[in-house]
Amino acid sequence: MAWTTAEVARMSGTTARTLRHYDAVGLLVPAGTGPGGVRLYEREHLLRLQRILVLRELGVPLGLVGEVLAGERDEVAALREHADRLEAEGSRLARLAATARRTAAHLEGEGEMTETEFFEGLARDRAQLQEQLVDRYGEGVRGAFAEAAERTGDWSRADLERAGQEHRELAERLAERVRAGAEPGDGAVQALVAEHHASVAQHWTPGRAGYTGLGDLYVEDERYRAFYDGVEPGLAGFLRDAMVAWAGEHLS
Repeated sequence: MAWTTAEVARMSGTTARTLRHYDAVGLLVPAGTGPGGVRLYEREHLLRLQRILVLRELGVPLGLVGEVLAGERDEVAALREHADRLEAEGSRLARLAATARRTAAHLEGEGEMTETEFFEGLARDRAQLQEQLVDRYGEGVRGAFAEAAERTGDWSRADLERAGQEHRELAERLAERVRAGAEPGDGAVQALVAEHHASVAQHWTPGRAGYTGLGDLYVEDERYRAFYDGVEPGLAGFLRDAMVAWAGEHLS
């Protein structure tokens, strides 16, 4: 017996778009196609999808799910590794929550906060990210962080919130192009990537290697990937590919 994409989506509670993405990345390839090119799934595919969804519910990154299912990674070890990351993320979120509570109390007139305290937790996250990138890309990363600190040193909280909102809106516009079936190299997508590069350049000015490295970071770092793929499944990888194409044409 075989089921169509729409039927599998209804049974599993996921979406047809997600199933198509799983097919595109080789995680859940259908048994074949029926009349009109409809994808068909068999019982073994349903069982594999169940494991995928369970691992994703536990927060295991999509790339790691593929390795677990392929037998390249021990499932228990992968879950323990992810649990460690979740604990670290929990500590980070606890710091941010404490900052948010103090800020709310301050705005209600209950206590004072210095400007530095407004950004407590965020600064620690930036420092942690810097060290991770130095480990991967070398000491040159410190120069980019120093440049960003100099350019944004006098930004207010409103400035930071505005930049974050603009970044989110750009991600939404990219997601619209993905949903419309665009490819990373399409003109409309590349125009959005040009906006993205200009936004990044408010903080630091990346050349080709730096910009493509940033694209890799969006895919490989769990926090960035969660942000983009939360807007649209697969958006992190799509943006990375689009950035590589744009950098090849415009950066040296």
